Amino acid sequence: MAVVIGLMFKQQLQSLLQPFKSAAAGIMASRVFWVSVATLAIPVAAQMMLQSFLGMADVLMVGSLGPTSIAAVGLAAKLHFLLLVLMAGIGAGCGILVAQYSGADNVAACQRTVGLSLMVGVGVMVPFTLAFAFLSDYWVAVINPDPEVAALTARYLQITAPVLILTQLIIVYEAGLRSLGNTGAPLVMGIIAALMNIGLNYALIFGHWGFPAMGVEGAAWATLVARAVQLGAMCLWLYSRSHNLALRKKHFIAALDIVELRKFAVFATPLVINHIIWGVGNATYHVLTGYAGTDALAVMGVIVPIESLFFSLFVGLSNASTVLIGRALGGDRPEEAWRLHRFFDQLTIALVVSLSLGLWLARPWVISVFGELDTHTASLLSDTLAIFCLLIWVKVLNMIRILGVLRAGGDNHFCLVTDIVVMWFIGIPIYSIAVFWGDVPFLTIYALMYIEDIAKFIPVRIRVGLRSWMNNLALPVR
Repeated sequence: MAVVIGLMFKQQLQSLLQPFKSAAAGIMASRVFWVSVATLAIPVAAQMMLQSFLGMADVLMVGSLGPTSIAAVGLAAKLHFLLLVLMAGIGAGCGILVAQYSGADNVAACQRTVGLSLMVGVGVMVPFTLAFAFLSDYWVAVINPDPEVAALTARYLQITAPVLILTQLIIVYEAGLRSLGNTGAPLVMGIIAALMNIGLNYALIFGHWGFPAMGVEGAAWATLVARAVQLGAMCLWLYSRSHNLALRKKHFIAALDIVELRKFAVFATPLVINHIIWGVGNATYHVLTGYAGTDALAVMGVIVPIESLFFSLFVGLSNASTVLIGRALGGDRPEEAWRLHRFFDQLTIALVVSLSLGLWLARPWVISVFGELDTHTASLLSDTLAIFCLLIWVKVLNMIRILGVLRAGGDNHFCLVTDIVVMWFIGIPIYSIAVFWGDVPFLTIYALMYIEDIAKFIPVRIRVGLRSWMNNLALPVR
């Protein structure tokens, strides 16, 4: 496996050493282009960093309560992340279509798409909200063998159940705004929510400012209040400015048009299923890790927000890629879309190599931030971060090419089939064998999480090169 990874990395590094030919030609040479990339990418990356810092703040603040609380918050966060992936699938479908419609200057279609996405998103989240609120005591114990961790996790989920619907609405509005080129408003709302969440964490977890010390439950209440304020601020901003996305009753009625509903369903269903399958698989990895021991779960509870922080920049880049490539395709400019793909590919390689090296060197400082960790857990975290730095480039390149290129053109069926095969027929089976029957150390188990990304690297690269993803989704339905 090491030989394969080395050859893949060498090939990509050779691409990196090219003098960014595509960036020097045509639109890539213009200052306006770089400004548009920065405007679309940096606020999204900054917001992702805020969310990662927020997740890290929960772990840090709860960390003083002991490993059980860390494991409980980490597991609850992973379960929320599982549904966040589903929400993101609906938001992604909305964002891709809005980007292409905006490239075709079709404002009414943008409004219909956002309205339909809001209704579908709420409908999907209602049953999960009920399951979190009323059934957590029963099913959480099934996925974690530690009764204390399961009890704390269940209580956290019961309190934060409404967060699912609130977050879904926020994600759809953010997707629509970003695809229209407005990444600043979501960032400002995210900052408000993050500051409120951290402040309430401080007050409710430890009992400051006259509030009772609630521990893990305090972190849950802080999350709920912060999300409610974020959605309220978003709606207030949209409707006070009479923004195009300040939807009225007529927009929701128009969104229920049978032709548009069928088009959205055909386009978004594979995308949502893909997100669900990927999210369930991702959560399965975390659940399986729990059977490797509480120490391993505690390390994962710490490393998840660190990974999210690292990924934030590349999520921003994939957003910029999706919007710019989507607009080019919606405006019937396929060659511009191809040049954009080449640019983002090369930029990603340069950034992931630089950031991986920086994180490798900064490992001692990162570990020192989590001062409550014992020596064994700190050592395990250090080695886990080292593996992350060595292998993460494969995952990041796949992410940019799938989220920022293939899906921008609506190539959702290929992405769905690829994720099903590599995750459920290669990655998870190998990982399960290692956890239950392999008697292997946790570091080896963690490294096996990257098997699926290695397996899909070549198919994804070939698919991009075939250019079959270059579809104009803004054309009228026939």
